[in-house]
Amino acid sequence: MQREINQFFEDQREELVRLASELIAARTENPPGNETLAVRVVERYLKDLEIRYHIFEKEPGRSNIVARIGTGKPSLLVACHLDVVPAGDGWQQDPFQAMILDGRIYGRGASDNKGQMAASMVLARFLKEREASLKGEFILVGAADEERGSRLGLEYLLKECELKADFAIIPDVSYGMEKIDICEKGALFLRITSYGRQAHGSRPEQGVNAIWNMIDLLLELGDMPFKVTSHPLFTPPTLNLGTIQGGAARNIVPGKCQVGIDIRYLPGETKEDILERVQALIKKVESASGGQARFELQVESHLNPSQVPLDNPLVELIGRHTEAVLGQRPEIMGLSGATVTKQLLEKGITAVGFGPGDEDQAHIANESIEVQQLVDFAKVMALLSLELLGGDKE
Repeated sequence: MQREINQFFEDQREELVRLASELIAARTENPPGNETLAVRVVERYLKDLEIRYHIFEKEPGRSNIVARIGTGKPSLLVACHLDVVPAGDGWQQDPFQAMILDGRIYGRGASDNKGQMAASMVLARFLKEREASLKGEFILVGAADEERGSRLGLEYLLKECELKADFAIIPDVSYGMEKIDICEKGALFLRITSYGRQAHGSRPEQGVNAIWNMIDLLLELGDMPFKVTSHPLFTPPTLNLGTIQGGAARNIVPGKCQVGIDIRYLPGETKEDILERVQALIKKVESASGGQARFELQVESHLNPSQVPLDNPLVELIGRHTEAVLGQRPEIMGLSGATVTKQLLEKGITAVGFGPGDEDQAHIANESIEVQQLVDFAKVMALLSLELLGGDKE
C-alpha cells in the first residue's frame, strides 16, 4: 500500500501545485477576510469528485467549507484555514500570483495555510477513491478567520454548527514534519489605557502626560516575574509589547495612551495570577504619581494552556507513518503560539498540530513552502487515515 500511496501523490504533484496556486490567488487577507473566494476553489474541486460538503457562514463573505468522506467511527478531522495575514511590503513578486522556483511555491499563504489545504484536498481525492472500504469518516475543513481568533471560523463551526470529531490534526505547525505539537502555552492579550489631561506643549505642568505615565508602567511590566518559568516541552514564558498609540501632536500634552500586550504563559499559572500582578503594578505606578496617573486594564482575549496526553493514538500513528515516509520520527513539542487545537480540545476532541513547512515562513514577505514537503505530508496522512479509519491496507 505504501508504494501505491507514493505513486498516487507523486502523480498528483502538478495538481497539488495548481490547487495551491488557485488558493493563493484568492485574496483572503484578514481583515477583511472574504474567505468565500477560496471556498469557491475548494467547492469546484469537491464537486468534480462528488465529495459531499456544506458551506457555513456566520457573516457575509466569511465562508467555511466542511467536506466529508465515509461515515461511522472513528472520525478524523483535518482543519486548515483559508484566511491569510495582509501581504505587507518587501515582496519580489505579486504575493497573490504563485511562483514556483527551485522546488518551492511562493505566495501569501503558501506556508500558512493554503499549501497545506491543497495537500489535504488531494488527500481527500485519494480517500474518496477508497471510500467504500472506510469504516470511519474523514472530515476536511477549510476555515475562516484563524488569523484573528477563529470567531467566524472553527470556533463558530464547533459552537453553532455542531462540528464534531473523535480526532483532529491541525497542519498549521510548520516544523517540516519534524515535530508534533501536543501542548500550547496560554495566550493572554491585554489592552492598557493611560489617561492624562491634555494641555499646550509649552505648558506641560498644566496637563498630565499619559505617555510618560505609560512609560513608567511599561518599565514595571518589563520586569514582572512569572510564577512558572520552566517546562520540559516549552520555552520560558514571554511578555511582548506589541502596539502603542498616543498623542495627537508634538506640541500637545497627550491625554491618552494605549498599549497592546501579548503574554504567553506556562501550565501551572493562571490568567488570574497574571492579572493580579498586573493590577498590583498599576496601583504601584498610580500611587507613586501622587494621583496623576490613571490606568484602565482590559482583557481582549484569552486562551488557557492546553495539552493532550503523550500516549494519545495520534502521536503514535503520526510518528510511525512519518518514519515510513521520511525515515525519522518527529519529536514531541510544546508550542509558544496558539492554534485551533485549543478550541477542539475544549470540545473533547483529541487534537494535535503537525504539518509541513519551515517555522520562519509564516507572515513574512516572499513566504514559501517546499512542494515535496506538501507531497510527503499527503503521503503520511494517507497512511494514517487508512489505518485510523479502518480502510483496506492490503
